[in-house]
Amino acid sequence: MNIEKANGAIRNAWIAGIISGTLTLILSLIGALGFDLWNLSDAFLMFGLTFGIYKKNRACAIILFIYFVGDKIFALLQSPASAATGIPMAIVFGYFFFQGIRGTFAYHKIAKTDQKVE
Repeated sequence: MNIEKANGAIRNAWIAGIISGTLTLILSLIGALGFDLWNLSDAFLMFGLTFGIYKKNRACAIILFIYFVGDKIFALLQSPASAATGIPMAIVFGYFFFQGIRGTFAYHKIAKTDQKVE
């Protein structure tokens, strides 16, 4: 992966994070998820981790991916019928978040290599 592809993967991951966090916030506020403090904190945690990905932070990329996958598994176990309908969208978001991990690691590897050359 070159620097352009790494930056593209990072950009796609933080855009997916903004979309996912916004959807969570909107659904929480209109009551579709049940308005409570946990759903609001879920959205703001996603926004915080998304900002970390925007800043090319590897830990934030990993945590967001694990948190997202874990949240989807938990939702599937709690309500299999309703959560199953969101699986295709979850796979798409999961793909972009995983690519964000790859992008942040590639970016830092390339940046580290470029510093040694100079």
